[in-house]
Amino acid sequence: MRWALLTIAFVLSAFLYTAGQIMQGGNPLDAPVLKSRGIPEIVMPSVVNKELKQHYSEPEQNKLKPFHFAHGFEVDISPTKDGVWVRNVNGFDVWRVKIKSAGAYSLNLIFTQFSLPQGARLFLFNEGEGHLLGAFTSTNNKMSGNFAVSPIAGDELTVQYEVPCGEIENSGFTISSVNHDYVGILNTGERRPMGIPAGSCNVDINCNSAVELKNVKDAVCRIIVHGREVCTGVLVNNTAEDERPYILSAAHCYDRLEYAETSVFTFNYESPYCAPLDGDPVNSVSGAAMKAFSDSLDFSLVELSRIPPPDYRPYFSGWDRSGNMPDSSKCIHHPQGDIKKIAVDRNSPSISHFLSDYTPFGFLRVGRWEVGVTEQGSSGAPLFNPLGNVIGTLTGGNATCINPVNDYFSRFNMAWEYKSDSSGQLKYWLDPLNTSKIAQPGKRYYSAEDFCMPFTNLEDYDEHQNVVMQDGGQDAGYWGGTNDLNVTEFVERFSVPGEEELFGVSLGVGLVKLSNFASNSEITIKVYNGKLFPETLIHSQKVFIRDLVADAMNLIKFNRLVEPQDTFFVGFELTNLQPQEQFVVYQSLRQPGEENFFWFRQNNVWHDFQLANSSGYSMANVIELIACNVNELSPKKPLVNRPMDLIIYPNPARGLFIFEAGQEILPDKISVYNIMGQEVQVNVFEYDEKKVQIDLSGNMAGVYFVRYRSGLGSLSGKVIYSPW
Repeated sequence: MRWALLTIAFVLSAFLYTAGQIMQGGNPLDAPVLKSRGIPEIVMPSVVNKELKQHYSEPEQNKLKPFHFAHGFEVDISPTKDGVWVRNVNGFDVWRVKIKSAGAYSLNLIFTQFSLPQGARLFLFNEGEGHLLGAFTSTNNKMSGNFAVSPIAGDELTVQYEVPCGEIENSGFTISSVNHDYVGILNTGERRPMGIPAGSCNVDINCNSAVELKNVKDAVCRIIVHGREVCTGVLVNNTAEDERPYILSAAHCYDRLEYAETSVFTFNYESPYCAPLDGDPVNSVSGAAMKAFSDSLDFSLVELSRIPPPDYRPYFSGWDRSGNMPDSSKCIHHPQGDIKKIAVDRNSPSISHFLSDYTPFGFLRVGRWEVGVTEQGSSGAPLFNPLGNVIGTLTGGNATCINPVNDYFSRFNMAWEYKSDSSGQLKYWLDPLNTSKIAQPGKRYYSAEDFCMPFTNLEDYDEHQNVVMQDGGQDAGYWGGTNDLNVTEFVERFSVPGEEELFGVSLGVGLVKLSNFASNSEITIKVYNGKLFPETLIHSQKVFIRDLVADAMNLIKFNRLVEPQDTFFVGFELTNLQPQEQFVVYQSLRQPGEENFFWFRQNNVWHDFQLANSSGYSMANVIELIACNVNELSPKKPLVNRPMDLIIYPNPARGLFIFEAGQEILPDKISVYNIMGQEVQVNVFEYDEKKVQIDLSGNMAGVYFVRYRSGLGSLSGKVIYSPW
């Protein structure tokens, strides 16, 4: 795990929804302090990580499934009595304090009485690790006065508060808690130095096991509660369909009701494809208000401090309070606080007790997981029926990778009217219109220019790696980055129909090796229009390599609106690396005959990788694109030109989709097969000469393969049918 803590050097004045909260562009002011005094340090009491890990892993606590990763120190640190002020630095008075907790793998802070005046800025940073959070401003003020920030790697951090001259007495904050990470939750340096990530039996959310929940998965979030524990929650819809951002989770995740106000809720923390590649936890919201709670039935409902913005791609999950037992169920969760996973039970759950001090018959028992499992960190995770509706939330159980049996979920239908008071039931909040609905479907509310989706060319069979370049039998660097053969640019071809607007790109960084933490080495993100090769540069943006994390996805948000053609190329150029420094993006080398998406620039000439190697291998880069204003309607101009190329869109499809090829298509030559290889019934309509429209409605959600046979050969493509 890690947080992609971006130095803000490349960001303009636009807001960034990063690292748990909205942050504004800018860098901390360089405020000199007297060398004889320096920056005052506040040192936390000494602790031993191994002892903390043992203490918080006692066997009696394992029945419940939150994941405890940090030890909290209650403190009282404020600009009025601690740290040091430097007066009138470029029109600001600047306050600094350094906080240390020896041996911590990361630190995070909880603020109270948080009230910044207009024009003030707050930064947190660790210079040695090259991590920075901020600027936080008056836009982060909340009615509660509470404010939580995400972890920063290392065992020390500096807090810098910048106030317009003369505004010191107006308002500020108190640091009330310093949280010492004794596990190593961030992916910086050695991963999980005190433990392990999720068990090997876990299945990543973007594998075929989760295909019918392709939309529903975006409702599930990771929760860091009061800077110390990790749980899972789900964004749920209500009958008024008014976009109230309610998160349903487990009551035992919140030791105190007010901890909802100091929790961080992270969306889209997942691998872009079916592989355990660390995601980017950049899409987070800080703070919520507790609405309903029951410790004996173990459910909680909170309302986020803001609606997740469009680029978070929020989906408001449906629910079912009928109490009917489905013939199968699935759980989406964050085991050990890791990237999003899925567990599958192919049998009906049963009504059951949990422990003696919990509500009798208030739980659903999953007897055995056939796919995956839940672990600590999965507490509060939703249990979905086959229609993608929530029927329960995880309380705990005995399931492990070795023996995946007996997990218990709080029953949604019991929580509906568990108590007559609104603070002890879901009905008051999720059925505000008093419709008495038995089930409520899920929904995405953003549309048009606010409808955002991720795009990647990766498939389940791909395997990411740092692909080595050969020259005369000798290693010459990497096809995805640093090399000795003057390959300087690396791009991925995308085809996205409609008038899309690119929000950003996420790079699966495989290797970062810099001369020092303060290195100014850069890459330049580039976007080109073009059909057969990159032709016209339409966007470039420099990024410090020191801000990127290896063995993980790194989201880089564009600093201006980028509107490409339907077919375009996105990638990067190695623009400023020092000798002995290295930067590589993961790639997946594919067998000859597979579609190629990788183009590279060598000696100022663009090359199609598949044509450039004598064996005909193809390649896909580990690159995920976030595009908004995605138009699911067919574009007028063709997206493919070569006869044996094809594209399917929208994909996933909710029913209707377009199958387009670079040759004439006869509808009666189209066949569709399910994942078992059985042909299924579909309706096929001629759209134009090189396109047909296919309707999968009436079939089960899942993966399907479309095959077209012509005199030129056979074309086959995969489509995901996800009606919810």
